[in-house]
Amino acid sequence: MWIERDYTDKIKQAVNTRPVVLLTGIRQAGKSSLLQRLYPDADYVTFDRILIAEEAEQNPTQFLQKFKDRVIIDEIQYVPSLFRDLKIFVDQKRNEKGKWILTGSQYFILMQQVSDSLAGRIRILYLGTLSAGELNNTDLVQNKRDLLWKGGFPELWAEELDAKQFYEDYIQTYLERDLKQILNVTNLRDYRRFLSLLAMRAGQLLNYSELSNEIGVAVNTIKAWVNALEVSGLIVLLPPYYNNLGKRLIKAPKIYFSDNGILSSLLNIESLDSLNKSPHLGNIWENFVLTEFIKQGLVAGKDLFSYRDSNGMEIDFIIEKEGKVYLIEAKHSERPDRSKLNFKKIAPLFKTKVNSLVACGIQEQGLINLKNYSVYNPLNGYPLQDIYILLNEMQ
Repeated sequence: MWIERDYTDKIKQAVNTRPVVLLTGIRQAGKSSLLQRLYPDADYVTFDRILIAEEAEQNPTQFLQKFKDRVIIDEIQYVPSLFRDLKIFVDQKRNEKGKWILTGSQYFILMQQVSDSLAGRIRILYLGTLSAGELNNTDLVQNKRDLLWKGGFPELWAEELDAKQFYEDYIQTYLERDLKQILNVTNLRDYRRFLSLLAMRAGQLLNYSELSNEIGVAVNTIKAWVNALEVSGLIVLLPPYYNNLGKRLIKAPKIYFSDNGILSSLLNIESLDSLNKSPHLGNIWENFVLTEFIKQGLVAGKDLFSYRDSNGMEIDFIIEKEGKVYLIEAKHSERPDRSKLNFKKIAPLFKTKVNSLVACGIQEQGLINLKNYSVYNPLNGYPLQDIYILLNEMQ
């Protein structure tokens, strides 16, 4: 079964206007499947195949000359040197739009290569796993709360696979085997414990020293492992809001996983029942809210932040869009405790009008406006753009 993606129009627009398009996202998010469906007549090559990657690396000009028409090149990060030669080909036919469509799973490495070689010639897009909105448009979701522990990998839903086995294979293949090779991990037991401890800290401040002490490896090793996960797009480090609010802000980022299925698997959650009984339910809910923001186009550190000061006062998320500020708390309960919401204490720190919002488990659809804040349920897949419009209309 094919599941329609909301990103289709953005990809088409990019391909129609730019010489090169790069679609990034974690492995198995559906990048190559979506592109091949949109452009079935394009040539397709993948650098997952070692011999093809070696050919492109050793004879880049000859490799690129083979493609007379549009081509999809999958997992471009395995041959980053190709960007230099690709720039030459692009500049020879600068007005040729959408010939080179690339995918990659290591965002930060790719960004360095792009900035060095293809600046001004490329459009970069990020494809996450399936969002709540995309899944709710199918008949595959029996209970929306399943999204919290199953995650959003297209193959898992479209093929109706066993979630436990899917994530065991995924973790062994990508989190253990691939990253183990990249980092030259000698003790897989330590690395596996590191992954579990990181999952237990989802939605919390990242403390390298604490992880180092618990696992018994050097702080620099922990930093390298975290960096590898971030580079591969498997985790998100959410930085604190950077503007001076007159408070002593905590500078450490908060840690999240890019898909709730990976997070839940690492926490040994394999059903809705085990999710509901889990002591990590609140953190899993917060992680889900974060992933929905990113799937709708927000970027950590650009327009999406966290907030916590030295007095322990915090707000889960701050969105800054078009000069407006949105404070968001993530509470999995249907009726959040008003006394645990810090909007009144933090909103006055901003010089601009602030909108306060709670992402919680209400049964109602859409946005509900209460006295001092509004509430909505992210499991309903409510578009952020609609939320912005409604909140601004209420002012």
